[in-house]
Amino acid sequence: MTIAEAVELLHNYEIECSEKDVRQWITEGEIEATENGADYNIKEQAVLSFLVDLSYVGTAYEKGINDETKIVRLEEKVGALQKEIDKLRCEKLKLELKSGSFHFNG
Repeated sequence: MTIAEAVELLHNYEIECSEKDVRQWITEGEIEATENGADYNIKEQAVLSFLVDLSYVGTAYEKGINDETKIVRLEEKVGALQKEIDKLRCEKLKLELKSGSFHFNG
């Protein structure tokens, strides 16, 4: 695909970008492409791989981050998930009390 087609595909995935952006991502090695005169040949899979990489930015799976950063991000995620579990347990208890189906086991 061409640069213009890559931009269109990225727009389909709600990534706002221009041809200049795509050229920069190619230059930086973020999107794999081969030169074809004034344009580039880009495989659809290269653009889709770029989208996957974008989806990991800010997570423990982001490309190029060190192990310490991965650990910190995973710990943050675990903490957030624990808070969500606690919230859901409270909601469950409230519903059980409201419905009269709560049974104390102790």
